[in-house]
Order: sequence, then C-alpha cells, then structure tokens
Amino acid sequence: MNRKSTLRTVKTSLIVLVAMILSSSNASAEKYKKIVNGKAVVVHTNPIPVMLHRMVPPQYGRHVTQKEVSKGTSPKTLAASSVSKR
Repeated sequence: MNRKSTLRTVKTSLIVLVAMILSSSNASAEKYKKIVNGKAVVVHTNPIPVMLHRMVPPQYGRHVTQKEVSKGTSPKTLAASSVSKR
C-alpha cells in the first residue's frame, strides 16, 4: 500500500472509533453483598464484571450475577486446594 491509502485507512478508522465512542451510552453496573447458600457473595447487575472476576482464581464463586441469585443458581465452587508443606 502506498502512503496515501494508509493515511486514508487510519483516518477512516479513527473517525469510526470516535463515532462509536460518542454514540455509546453511559453503561453502569452496580454491585452489592449478599448471603447466598450461607456464603457471602458479591452480586453484580452486569454479567461482564462477573466473567472478569471469575478469570482470577481467588475470586471464583464469590462474584455472581443478579440473574443467578434470582433464579437460585450459583456457580459451583472449586474444591479448596490443599497447601503443600515445605
């Protein structure tokens, strides 16, 4: 590609990016603590933070969606790994 077409591609990409940012709505998510099945969990109204928290091993099972709480389902927690003695 020559320089002109590269600049045109970059310019178009930036315009599309700015248009997407300006047209996006202000999304909000709330979180609160709740006792579910005898365990304290953090309930999120948006599922995206829950997915991100579940990727981090110590947070697995502690973060649930509001939909899971209302249905009475919660993610199965992994068995606690035993700490090896050195």
